[in-house]
This record gives sequence, C-alpha cells and structure tokens, in this order.
Amino acid sequence: MELRQEPISTSVSRNVEKISQYFNQNDYLVVRNFTKNDGQLLASIIYLNILVDETMLNQQIIRKMSEDLLYWKGQVDEAITGSLYSLGAVRLLPHLDAVVSMITDAGFVIFVEGRSESYGMILPGYETRSIEEPKLEPNVRGPREGFTEDLQINLGMIYRRLKTSDLKSKSYIIGHRSQTKVSVLYLDTQVDHAVLEKLMSKLDAIDLNVLGESAQIEEWIQDNTFSPFPQILNTERPDRIVTALNRGKIAIITDGTPIALIAPSSFFEMMHPSEDLYERFYFANFLRLIRLITLFTSLLGPSLYIALTTFHLEMIPTPLMMAFLSAKAGIPFPSFIEAFIMEVAFEVLREASLRLPRAIGQSVSIVGALIIGEAAVQSGIVSRPVVIVVAMTGIASFTIPSFSTAIALRMLRFPLMLLAASTGVFGLSLGLFAILLHLCSLRFCGVPFLEPVDSESLKNTFKKFILLPARYRSSSSYKRK
Repeated sequence: MELRQEPISTSVSRNVEKISQYFNQNDYLVVRNFTKNDGQLLASIIYLNILVDETMLNQQIIRKMSEDLLYWKGQVDEAITGSLYSLGAVRLLPHLDAVVSMITDAGFVIFVEGRSESYGMILPGYETRSIEEPKLEPNVRGPREGFTEDLQINLGMIYRRLKTSDLKSKSYIIGHRSQTKVSVLYLDTQVDHAVLEKLMSKLDAIDLNVLGESAQIEEWIQDNTFSPFPQILNTERPDRIVTALNRGKIAIITDGTPIALIAPSSFFEMMHPSEDLYERFYFANFLRLIRLITLFTSLLGPSLYIALTTFHLEMIPTPLMMAFLSAKAGIPFPSFIEAFIMEVAFEVLREASLRLPRAIGQSVSIVGALIIGEAAVQSGIVSRPVVIVVAMTGIASFTIPSFSTAIALRMLRFPLMLLAASTGVFGLSLGLFAILLHLCSLRFCGVPFLEPVDSESLKNTFKKFILLPARYRSSSSYKRK
C-alpha cells in the first residue's frame, strides 16, 4: 500500500484505519485512544513498541496528556498540543507519508479529532552499542573513541570536538525502503564550495531501495567505478574526521554504520594514519618513509623476485644467485608458479583468519602459515626464498593504514607477477607505468587523486608530503572570512 503524501483526514478513526492497513500483519503496531466519558474518540497515539521507549511514553507523555484532558475546559487539540510542546520537540506532519516515516523512525504520532494534520515526536527506545576503541584503526597515542552505529552519537562526537558555528551540516534520506539518514558535514570557511556542490548533486542522484552501509554511497558517488583504488577515504575515528574537516574536506556520516567517509581524498592521505599527528614530527616522518618502502615491497616483492630469477640472473650478486640456484634445485615449478601458489595460500589463510572467531583466527593464521610453508618446502613444491619473499610481502601489506588501499595493492600484485614472468623487468616496468598513469587520471569532483603532487612547485609538494611541527602546519591555522 503506497500513501504517496495522501492528506490527513479530520477523522481520527479513518486515519488509524489507513495506518493500520499500511502496517498490515505487523504485531508491534500499538494504537492508544483518548476518549470522553461517553466514549467519543478525541485522539489516538500510534507507534511501534519495538522502536519507542514505551516506559517513558506511558509515564510522562500519555499520563500528562490524560491529566490535561481531564481538567481542560477548552478545545481538545489545544490541550494535546500544549502537553506535547511542553515535553519536547514536536514535528507537524501534514500527510500520511510523513506519519509513516515518523513511526518507522522510532517516533510516535498523535491524531486529533477535527484536525487535518498530526503531531509526532522522536522517542527511541532501542539499544545501541556503547562507544568503544576503533577496531580497524588502533592507535598507540591519541583518542580511544570510535564511531558507533547510531548517527546522533557520531554527530555528537564531532560537534563536541569542533565548537564553532562554522561547522555546517546537511541531511539526506537515502533508500526508498530503508529511509536511511545521511549527514554531510563541512566547515563553511574551509571547504571548496564547487566540490561541495558536485558532491551534493551526486548524493541527490543516488537511487537505492536499501542503504545498509556507507560503502554503497562510496561506490555510487565515485567518478571511476571500475578502479581498484578507493577514491574516498573511510574511517571510524571522529578525530580523523575533525582533522579532515579543518583541511577543507567533506565528511559523510551514515546511520547504521560506524564507518564514515571523507571526500575528496588522495592516495597519500590513505597512507598516513591519524596517529602521525600525535607523534613527534621526526618519528612521524620516519614512519611515513617506512610505509613508503613497504608500499613498494607489498606491490613489487614477488614480481621482482620472479623477474630476476627468471630473466635477469646477471643482476643478482653471485653469492646470492648461487644461494637461489641451490635452493631451487629439485623444484619442479618455475618461480612464477611457486610464488603464485604461496600467494594464493597466504590470501586464503588471511581470509580464513578474518572469518573465524578472533582467538581461533589468530591461531589459524600463524600456525597455518608455519605448517603450510614448512610442508611446502620439505615436499619440494616451493623453495625457501619464495617463502621468505611472500612472507615479507604479506607483512609489508599489513603496514598500509587504509584497508581498502591494501586490498587494491594485493589485487595488483598478481597481474604484475604475470607480467614479470612473461617479459621480466621490462614487463614489470610497463605494469608500473600503467598503474601510475591510472593514478594520475583518477579524479573525484575535479580533485586529482594524487593531489599533493604539485606540478608547478616541487617545494609545495615536499611541504605537503613531509609532516612539519605543529606550529608550522598550515592546517593548524583557522581561516576567517
């Protein structure tokens, strides 16, 4: 049954009948009637008892309205509205579609006899998860708060950190059936309004029946849908959202998920966790250099080993080359097949450790890797250098702060291995060149994915990539109109 903004009748019984038909075969719909002594219907309250705080509704709202109606000598609607407005924020609902939205949004609705509009109030009574430390982005130093699945709690953590009227927000309802609330946050004096308008037009164009997670918004609004690289940064840390807002970014907070989105984002931002801002800049820059090294190790480790041992043995120092050749003696497969077997086994173990309970998953990932690696070497399927290379590559991928970026690098590792096995370092160079061209072509709302790289000034690029002391960072200054 579709209501489609059907007007509200002045008859309470008729309105209740239509809402009951809309919620047909729903045992949780509750209708409470207010009547005179002679049985004449004055008003009705409708709500879903699994969403509303029924104890507060009975003890404070219904009791007060009953007392006011008992002693009120004037119009009934004046008594009811007077009681409601004294208890909290009341919304005027002009049509039945808004009534249904209020009921499904953990609120209750009051129909008054003779009135062609109804009144609603949000009164959630369902349980929510308490604020906990982020699971995907743990920090050694810094705040321990992470987002929850409740939109109001998440917004409160952001507004508590940014005590300024410059913080603006715009609300969206996405999902024809889920009616999911989405909030877009930005600092008015910091944001690029051209980017903001493009982003809002993308959000307006989203057409989904059910919005369950912010990843659906991410896939819908990104410019390059089929790119393996994520063009929007996701985080579960409110302090990272605050830092991004201060740098002119836009935050997208979705109800029902602890993962928020930051747009536009660059490749280098996904390599820098929020913890860098809480450490001494010397140590933070050292860690950034380490991550840059592990980035290339994660992407090129097996491919470079395959290229050198298959086509370019002369590039390996003689003692090391002799060690590789002696280790490969008796191995029936070429280096590509060895590396491919171990990479697939490593990915399977990683996925299994994620799906199992935490205590068992850690045992499976560690014990499984040791047993499978040692058994493969002892049986002569793979050589020891391949096991070492794959293990170092896997460890290097764990240092990438962005989980989505790490997945992209893991996926690209396999085509690079195939190119290295086909044409050696030449094919590997072509693959890297293609990846670089793809990164340079990525845009989000007109902002380049490699944004800190400034073609006009090498000095500006250096300043953006290197973390300066707090007093010299441009993001620490507050811009005013």
